Amino acid sequence: MDGAFSFMILFNIFIAVYLLYYAIKGTGKVYENDYPAEMKEPHAKLLRKFCWIAGVPLLVLSVLEYMSNQGISSIWGIISIVYILGCVVGYFIIFKVRFKEYLRDPRKNVPKK
Repeated sequence: MDGAFSFMILFNIFIAVYLLYYAIKGTGKVYENDYPAEMKEPHAKLLRKFCWIAGVPLLVLSVLEYMSNQGISSIWGIISIVYILGCVVGYFIIFKVRFKEYLRDPRKNVPKK
């Protein structure tokens, strides 16, 4: 089991580096979507902020978790899991609130006969 937990910690480090790569780069596959044109730039800015906010602490927490002797059951592991879940839920809430007018179902806006 220790090998699987070590793999998960290393995978967290990989995800953090991936997030930081896209936060620094600002373009790429993660930014490609089929949203309306007026929504693409604000969404890209929001996603870039999310990559910074999630990437840096996840990298620090994952390295601390890797360095601890307890593995994934350390306090750093618990904090990193809670932090990432909070970031993802927060991102989706902010996304839905900020872009709700663009995300409405077009069938609802069709006038009735």
